Amino acid sequence: LRSSCMPRRTSARTIIVAAAISLLLSFSVAAQENLVVARVAGQDIHRSEVVRAFSSLPQQMQKAGFEAVYPQLLERLIQQRLLIVEGRKNKLENTPEVKSRLKLLEDALVGEVYLNQLIEQNLTPGLLERRYQEFLKKNPPVAEVRARHILLKTETDAKNVIGHLDAGKSFDVAAKEYSTGPSAANGGDLGYFKRGDMVKPFADAAFAMKAGTVTPLPVKTRFGWHVIKVEDRRTGTPLSFEKMRPRILRDAGRSIAVGVMQKLVAGANVERFGLDGKPL
Repeated sequence: LRSSCMPRRTSARTIIVAAAISLLLSFSVAAQENLVVARVAGQDIHRSEVVRAFSSLPQQMQKAGFEAVYPQLLERLIQQRLLIVEGRKNKLENTPEVKSRLKLLEDALVGEVYLNQLIEQNLTPGLLERRYQEFLKKNPPVAEVRARHILLKTETDAKNVIGHLDAGKSFDVAAKEYSTGPSAANGGDLGYFKRGDMVKPFADAAFAMKAGTVTPLPVKTRFGWHVIKVEDRRTGTPLSFEKMRPRILRDAGRSIAVGVMQKLVAGANVERFGLDGKPL
């Protein structure tokens, strides 16, 4: 009775409090991003500008961390702002060079925005779902095995271990005691793997076994002699549409862009000339 009566009031109060906290956090983040970190000739440079500059750095430089590269980024922004201020004092925005380069930038942006519009017009929910189904057909779920193994240097050592297992010794204890492989500390556990993840002799043996069984004879690979126990078998679960959606969007966008450009070129009056200026 208590659980059926109390939650409505508590839930409403919780929602209000959560909304208030969320609003305060959003204000806090916005205030932090608008924080003035420098003032150059009366013009403010905000923290958000430094964050954008950091995000444009190569990944290798970003690994140093935002705080580590902050002083250098700030100095760079200060220098850039000074160049802009002094350049405008000299009325460079009205020079033919600047106007010509602005026109090139404008043309590039117009073309990019138009292409994006064409892509968005063709990115229908039905198209994305069809591409997801096509992906599932090309990438069907595959069998997986979870196994443990004990790696030994010689066949004799491996057969001796099998004897200990037949006598009742638990596999994980035997792996910790005898295995020379890196998984020994984990009881020989290799987790789930696909057939192609392992060397062929090992995979052939493991995928031929039933769950709960141990190889009656050692299996030889280039790493040594293996005693294998299959813990479980399963069929892998395909990625959901939501998890695949970013990849599908990216691939579909590229495909649509190619088609759109081919259609535009086919329907336009285009003349082509070679390097010597003669018509192709």
